[in-house]
Amino acid sequence: MADDEQFSLCWNNFNSNLSAGFHESLCRGDLVDVTLAAEGQFVKAHRLVLSVCSPYFRKMFTQMPANQHAFVFLKDVSHTALKDLIQFMYCGEVNVKQEALPAFISTAEALQIKGLTDVSKSSLSYCV
Repeated sequence: MADDEQFSLCWNNFNSNLSAGFHESLCRGDLVDVTLAAEGQFVKAHRLVLSVCSPYFRKMFTQMPANQHAFVFLKDVSHTALKDLIQFMYCGEVNVKQEALPAFISTAEALQIKGLTDVSKSSLSYCV
């Protein structure tokens, strides 16, 4: 009867460790598998992270071969907005200058970034 007993094991800081691990991997360039291009500049990322954060990217990446590094050219997207969106997707927060906010939100809407689009259903909060 003791063989049927189960133990629940929980990693208390799982979410923060997973998020930090993805961000560290991005900063080191480990296992990146997509390069996004905007305004002639490049940003590397992980398809998995982008897909989890955006139905737009999920649809795009599920239609591409998974075994190749993908290059995605984003038309009408500023490099600054792209970098800020990547920061948001990896860390869950980002600081954006007031004058850059309209372009940032517009790009987030176009790319369907969760947490920034459809504010009435998201958990978006502004950090000061």
